[in-house]
Amino acid sequence: MKNIKEPFIHITRREHMPLWQGLLIRVAAVVVALVLSAILISAAAPKSQGFFGFFGSLFSGAFGTERRIWLLFQNTFLLLGVAVALVVAFKMKFWNLGGNGQILMGCLASAICMYYLGGKLPDPVVWLLMLVSSLVAGGLWAVIPAIFKAFFNTNESLFTLMMNYIAMYLVSFFISLWYPNGTGAMPPLTDGALPAIGEGAMSRAILPVIVFAIVTLVIYAYLRFSKHGYEIALIGDSKNTARYAGINVKKVIIRTLILSGALCGLVGFVLTGSVNRMVSTSMDGNMGFTGIMVAWMGKLDPLIMAGVSLFINFLERGMAQVITDFGFTSEALSDIVVGLIYFFFIGCEFFILYRVHFAGSKNKRTPSPEIAEGEAPKETPLPEEEGAKEARS
Repeated sequence: MKNIKEPFIHITRREHMPLWQGLLIRVAAVVVALVLSAILISAAAPKSQGFFGFFGSLFSGAFGTERRIWLLFQNTFLLLGVAVALVVAFKMKFWNLGGNGQILMGCLASAICMYYLGGKLPDPVVWLLMLVSSLVAGGLWAVIPAIFKAFFNTNESLFTLMMNYIAMYLVSFFISLWYPNGTGAMPPLTDGALPAIGEGAMSRAILPVIVFAIVTLVIYAYLRFSKHGYEIALIGDSKNTARYAGINVKKVIIRTLILSGALCGLVGFVLTGSVNRMVSTSMDGNMGFTGIMVAWMGKLDPLIMAGVSLFINFLERGMAQVITDFGFTSEALSDIVVGLIYFFFIGCEFFILYRVHFAGSKNKRTPSPEIAEGEAPKETPLPEEEGAKEARS
């Protein structure tokens, strides 16, 4: 037979990779990215702290003091709460990009209760009204695009994205209404604020940790073991199959988005009532978009997403310290380093899903031992043809 040139690189999809191998590849990718980042920072720094100084500053920024540790856990669980809220919709392949707006509406609802009812009603009543109004506001902000998607098949990504801007300007309107002569910033509200738990940084961090640890476990069980979770997954796989199975797709879409928005509203309730005790147009901290990355990097699994959320916040807080220690006046290089680490972390998924084969430029195909070289292969008759020959004979 003639020699056939084969590609030097041949890619095939892996059938299965053990969990420990996938974990090892991800850890190796992060380590390589951190080493490259340390070299880059050390080479470009105005006052370099050395290669190992990069790692010292990175860990110091996240774990250097008790206050930094509590802030790390506070931000981790707030981000996790947003990611868990979004993953409920993502499992159904409803691309909810309106997390920021739903958080802001939860913040605004809590702030309205604190501003108008704080000091006039007993604090427990105000807290309950804040909680309920935040859940309702977040759920309402998500169910509007859900209704249009369910009945008119609109583009949910664009719809939810545009709702973010409406929410931001609503917050801006109320701040200017309450403080017309101010600078656009709202002072902290004391009446109606949630009570502090503990002292120092712990006092405002412990509530997000407790609330969203419980929410994560509940949503994990809801998606994995409940009938609603099964319906969400089935609609995500195929709406036609879900309809054939007797599932009311429109009802499930609306119900699921109410839950997703309400959980974002819960994040707003914690932000306004406990962490910041006020509302601003940037209160969401862009967590709605970062939560999308957490959800996808965590494979839409709430438990894995907890680790991803911790990793992302560790990078952000650690790099802030690196920039200070190494004498940079701009955060641009910090963003480059964080992007480089994300690139390696996400890029390693290719090697988990696919296998790369290397071959020489020329490979000889070995003929089958049953066929002599240069001899045409004999065709094997089909069973029907054999039966016809027997009938004719």
